[in-house]
Amino acid sequence: MQVPSSRPSPYQIGFIVGEFVLMGVGTLLAVYLRTGDPEEIFTWRYSWHRIVLVPLVLEVAFYYSDLHNFRMARPFLWTVARVVQALALGALGLSMIYYLYPRLFLGRGVLILSFGLILGLVLIWRGLYRWALSQKLFATRLMLVGSGSLADAILEEVVSRSDNIYNVVCILDMEADPGHERSDEDSRDGQPNLLRAWSRLLKADLRRDPSELTGLVRHHHVQLVVVAMDEKRQRMPLEELLRCRMLGLPILRGEDFMENIAGRILADRISPSWLIFSPGFQTGAWRQLSKRATDVACSLVGLLLSLPLIALTAVLVRLSGRGPVIFRQERVGQNNRVFTMYKFRTMVHNAEAESGPVWAVENDQRVTGLGRVLRKLRLDELPQMYNVLKGDMSFVGPRPERPHFVERLNQRLPYYNERHNVKPGITGWAQICFPYGSSEAAALEKLNYDLYYIKYSSLSMDLMILLQTVKIMLFGGGGR
Repeated sequence: MQVPSSRPSPYQIGFIVGEFVLMGVGTLLAVYLRTGDPEEIFTWRYSWHRIVLVPLVLEVAFYYSDLHNFRMARPFLWTVARVVQALALGALGLSMIYYLYPRLFLGRGVLILSFGLILGLVLIWRGLYRWALSQKLFATRLMLVGSGSLADAILEEVVSRSDNIYNVVCILDMEADPGHERSDEDSRDGQPNLLRAWSRLLKADLRRDPSELTGLVRHHHVQLVVVAMDEKRQRMPLEELLRCRMLGLPILRGEDFMENIAGRILADRISPSWLIFSPGFQTGAWRQLSKRATDVACSLVGLLLSLPLIALTAVLVRLSGRGPVIFRQERVGQNNRVFTMYKFRTMVHNAEAESGPVWAVENDQRVTGLGRVLRKLRLDELPQMYNVLKGDMSFVGPRPERPHFVERLNQRLPYYNERHNVKPGITGWAQICFPYGSSEAAALEKLNYDLYYIKYSSLSMDLMILLQTVKIMLFGGGGR
């Protein structure tokens, strides 16, 4: 699963705004070419809200066609096919709007012509954006100071992203002896050193003398320094870093930089002092009140609108085999309070009678045929809106875990218990960013995303997660 961006970069915002404007220009050009009279563009028939409606609907279609996700590089033919698909989806959406509000209709000829123009303009715009990213035209020139697992994780994240806006121009290896030219085979704690390989891949200057830091910053025109060091073994070049900071150069800790670019907090890398002094983690009275009001309103509306679907699903579950329609299971909620969570039954009756509590695995034989469909479409979670209404859960939050696993994970994973400071959710940042996991390693990765959500929790982030969840429900991905 691709990780959506929690906070779009200025370049991504600029790209989407530019694409929106081009769609509007294409619509205006279609009106002009169709009528032949520039004055017709601004008459009552082609007023601004009729023009703006076209790019507005198309951008929604582009979002749900995964055309706003630039994390992974895509072949140009894939982009062409998805743009055509999104235009078709947008045409369907506009048709429904025009049926309900005929006065907004621009005319069949104008729409056909505008879609052709928009297709050409959008493909040119996206091609230029991809080229600019590949050439690093607007990238921030970055120096990485340090070595170890955190430095390797940062470089891996930078390399893996096609929408990366950072250009690593220099790496200062703080573990090596300045007089020793370390080879690829030299190791660190039994692990091969990766910095030379990263420097070759990124075409970055690899240095080992901390006294060169200020000179390297000037030589490479560095705009940002990221310090990612194993403080237990490496001595931080404080004087050199202080000199750079006094020159006005931004300096970030590796943990903070990783959080910004990856949308997760590395629980196994941070210290209690980092959590204590880090900004964020705002859960004031206003935030709690607004979140609760939103949960109650959404759960009431959701239950009312989905009543026919709930009734149909209940009948199908009843006919699918022996066992209760509603599956009840104890989960750990806010402040470690245990509550009963409700779901439509998707497994055979008494699935854990012999094995006891176990994680679900891929292609789990205990899941019924109907259950696989319900899980794929997330319909098995519809009864959890009742949990939201009761106050046990929220629509958005860390996924609640069973007491048996919580006890084990609290002992083995750092800061795992901190996720219980907020209400658990039907969906969450970890659910849309990381595929379903059935191991402690997967639980750690999900914890990284849960901590990030708790730190930056807001109504706008909740809305973004809900929109992304709807997208996953429509086009697949994730659950078991």
